Amino acid sequence: MSNNFRPRRDRFGLAAFAIYFTLSILCFGRGLLAAPSAAYIGATEDPTVYIWFLVWWPYALAHHLNPFVTDLLWAPSGFNLTWTTGIPLAALAAAPITTRFGPVVAYNLLCLIAPALAGWTAFLLCRRISGRWLPAFAGGAIFAFSAYMLVQISAHLVLILIFPIPLAAHLALRRFDGDLGAFAFVAAMAATLVATFLISLELFATLAFFGAIALALGWALGAAAERTRLRALGGSIAAAYAISAAIVAPYVYYFFRPGHPRSPVNSPGAYSADLLNFIIPTPANLIGRLAPLAAVSRRFPGGMVETCGYLGAPILVIAIVHARAHRREPRARLLGWFIAIAALAALGPRLHIAGVETIPMPWKLIQHLPLINNALPARFTLFADLALALIAALWLADPAVSRRAKAFAIAAIILFMAPNPRAASAVTPVDPPAFFTSGALRQTLEPGAIVIALPYGARGPSMLWQAVSGMYFRMAGGWTSITPREFQRWPAVNAMLRRSVIPGFADQLMAFAAHHQVGAVLVDDRERPLWEPLLGTLDLTPAASGGVSIYRLPAAELARWRDVGALAMERRADAERFDQLRVAGRGWIAAGRPLEHLAPLSAERFGLLPAHTANDPDPRTSNGLFLGALPDGTVGVGVVGTWAGLAPIAARYRAVAARIYFPYPHVLGAQPRGDTFMRLMVVAFSRAALAASAPPLNAPPSEAPSALPAPR
Repeated sequence: MSNNFRPRRDRFGLAAFAIYFTLSILCFGRGLLAAPSAAYIGATEDPTVYIWFLVWWPYALAHHLNPFVTDLLWAPSGFNLTWTTGIPLAALAAAPITTRFGPVVAYNLLCLIAPALAGWTAFLLCRRISGRWLPAFAGGAIFAFSAYMLVQISAHLVLILIFPIPLAAHLALRRFDGDLGAFAFVAAMAATLVATFLISLELFATLAFFGAIALALGWALGAAAERTRLRALGGSIAAAYAISAAIVAPYVYYFFRPGHPRSPVNSPGAYSADLLNFIIPTPANLIGRLAPLAAVSRRFPGGMVETCGYLGAPILVIAIVHARAHRREPRARLLGWFIAIAALAALGPRLHIAGVETIPMPWKLIQHLPLINNALPARFTLFADLALALIAALWLADPAVSRRAKAFAIAAIILFMAPNPRAASAVTPVDPPAFFTSGALRQTLEPGAIVIALPYGARGPSMLWQAVSGMYFRMAGGWTSITPREFQRWPAVNAMLRRSVIPGFADQLMAFAAHHQVGAVLVDDRERPLWEPLLGTLDLTPAASGGVSIYRLPAAELARWRDVGALAMERRADAERFDQLRVAGRGWIAAGRPLEHLAPLSAERFGLLPAHTANDPDPRTSNGLFLGALPDGTVGVGVVGTWAGLAPIAARYRAVAARIYFPYPHVLGAQPRGDTFMRLMVVAFSRAALAASAPPLNAPPSEAPSALPAPR
């Protein structure tokens, strides 16, 4: 199934890499040339996670710490880092750069070198099957600067270090052709698999999954002689996997330790490719800026950092033409089927067309398999991109194709695949307060002190602050791709994540801080006005140092809340927020306003809810709140919480409610069904029932308001 091309020496490989690297700098690094440490590539806060890990791995090894778990984040309980994007290989490889020039420079260099490495290994694979340098170079460029790369480089370093995937395919082809001995192949493939694992567990799992599909297609489409060689290849690959598993066994051990997440980290349905995205680009590509295309792409699921399904019309046309011309050849049929399967899997569990969810898809069955169920389907287009790059190289190397057709095709590919210069070169300034880089931090806090850093979690650069401080302090927070459930159930955490006002925030914060041994809240002075609605309720005078306001939490106040758990505080917050919404809905109706316009944000604008309660423009829900007309004419009032926290509300209103939904939109029976953690409960009221007074609260004695400390 290959053409047995065996170059005696690599005369052009380094030249191809140099060109790809130059193009990467021109596309993505223009904003860094003057000061590579003053900004990082990307337009979100996600890169700060990888910057943190670039510091963490050398720090953990130098201080003889367990690198797989840490209490620097989500303190004091800590976090199992094997369930996040840890990039240990990249961090250790870049350690000299991190030590000498800082983690931001190391991060930027990795971002710039990732497309070049991906293009180079794809070039080697394309040259292997095409036998020509220029077609192979074009195939490598198609893979290196695909829409997948243009989208993911803006946020996910872990997903652009994809060079092992073409390398694994290249090694497999060499072994299949007999150009590589069994021992050398097993050693090289095991090293490639270990590298993939230590870059991204998701890439490792998807490489195994789609690699198995490629082998199965080869077996189904190949002749008897090829099946014999495939059998031998499969045995060698199995040996390489066994060796790699032994090498990464410590990582695997901590990965499967009790307490790891039992469900997908993100929803596969929410991060699936839209069918139209295969031919309609997002603004990550130059032509995606055209108003009609941008209007469609804005409706794709997953947000702009995950809409990476664009394959490009010219490349798809080349694939169709090549498939028709070589339809009797096993290689062409294998590549065609592989692209179709990868694209079908990328569509996820349900088909999305222009953002509208429609019929179930085959991935709905596959997503129940372990490990692979945590992969996000939209990212599977990576494998379709590689197969399309191979087809493009074969087509461009085909002597039966005219030079004019090839020139026209290359021009069309460049036009349709060119990156948007503005989006590709987007950078985020790095300007941490001097407090974290000077001696002020050490003069203010004890080593290892637990703090709350605002902006909180994924909403701010707290991971970067901790990294540049040399891991001096611990945080009762952080950003590790997921927020631990133990933290999600605290109302104070959700208020800080959403920057929204909740009833009794001062008490909520004190209870959370007492439970997590927090002694201070640190706020970037540049954002302090945004936090005043929340922090103003603390009645504390902050100290100022190095661009940071430090709110010291009184030990006596913390002591009052030390024995109060998350469930008690959640029940209190859920009940108070629900009553706020119910009263707001009653006031809306009493004022004679149209019911179809009722929403949390509109209620806030008319003064029916406190300011900053619903600072999200969603038409009916915001910050975990629901308020608005239901299809049957009733008024829905709802909040997000755990079933344990929401059960008292359901019991309180069951007799007067038209119906109760939990998890919404499922009608609540005797017991809720499905996952009941942090789900929306909506109580449907008739207008008369909403206007009536609330029934008395019959809470268990242990959770009654009198069991809590007196409000501040």
